Amino acid sequence: MRYINKLKKLSWIVIVWFISRIALIFIGWVANLRIPGGNPSQPWPMSKAPLIFTMWDRYDSQWYLAIAKYGYNIPYKSHYSPQAFFPLYPALISFIHKLTHVPYVVAGIFLSNIFFISSLFFLYDLVEKHFDSKIAKLTIIFTFLFPTSFFFSAIYTESLFFFGTVLVFWAADKELWWIAGLGGAIAVLTRNLGITLLLPLAWIAVEKYGNKAWKTLFPLFIIPITFSLWAIYLWHSTGDPLRFIHSESGWGRYLSLPWTGIITAFNRIITPIPSANFPTGSYISAWKLQFSHLYSAIDGFAALTGLILPFIGKQYGQPWPWVIFALIGVLIPMSAPTLYSMTPLASMTRYILVLFPLMITLAQIAQKHPSLEIALFVSLPLIQGLFFILFTTWNWIA
Repeated sequence: MRYINKLKKLSWIVIVWFISRIALIFIGWVANLRIPGGNPSQPWPMSKAPLIFTMWDRYDSQWYLAIAKYGYNIPYKSHYSPQAFFPLYPALISFIHKLTHVPYVVAGIFLSNIFFISSLFFLYDLVEKHFDSKIAKLTIIFTFLFPTSFFFSAIYTESLFFFGTVLVFWAADKELWWIAGLGGAIAVLTRNLGITLLLPLAWIAVEKYGNKAWKTLFPLFIIPITFSLWAIYLWHSTGDPLRFIHSESGWGRYLSLPWTGIITAFNRIITPIPSANFPTGSYISAWKLQFSHLYSAIDGFAALTGLILPFIGKQYGQPWPWVIFALIGVLIPMSAPTLYSMTPLASMTRYILVLFPLMITLAQIAQKHPSLEIALFVSLPLIQGLFFILFTTWNWIA
């Protein structure tokens, strides 16, 4: 009976996933055929696969596919450093390509969606255990509805990192520490934020075992060991074990105080933009200076939302380790703002997407306030549709 219930949950998740992806594919298909697009972020050869696949290959996707194909010795000129992109996701793309001979872009999309669906299965189980099935279902729904949720199906690391982090907390909750260590290893080979999972994991262990917690932490050494292997590889190949950090300067990211980006975004919003006269009937890219106020406002709002929702979640009964994880996930990118870019908190709407406690908080708020639930159910998918149109037509990157 237990396995039948799990199968029902998985079936429900797959059905919702299928409906949401069909909607996004339709939106992306129409957008790519009818809306003028910008230029690829890197002047590299693009995949010749059908549009149903290539609409998910935008911006950073070019880097992941190039690394999957050539490793970190990419034969294209760029002032950016590929070592800013962690190795696991492109390595898995390369593995699937060599195993099945499908195009790299298809392998990437397949992996993203498999890890996304798997993440939701474990997340449902975790939330249902701590709260109830209604909150669990609402959490899954809000994960689908979130404005940047389409990144879970794109050739980006969101789904893999989401899978690793959810697996960490699910396994730790069940005291399956080797699996928690494996989830942490997945996360740490996907993003630099993965190493910070050690803090909430240690907190959970102390809560469960008190002074004897250290005896259970041995499996968690997989996480720093894996992180060290990545640093050793970088040291051997580039002479810089922290190349993944130093490479961020190529994207205009520099270490700053967490509130610097918020203040800069606010100043950007209230500062008059240069006037511009656009020729009648000409295509105007949405990724232009004249729209920097809008993008600064969007990313600034995302950062503030990411800071506020964890504390609301705590009021609704979420454990402190979840809250700590969410806050770290917001504060770290806030501490490396893109002060001289189109938006000083670039990609913040995407960074908070993978912080599952935020989705749980949205579910809890919606349950407490039915009228707000309706408003979110209507507004969030509309915003996601707009964001996806801009993303897939090379007009905007989160």
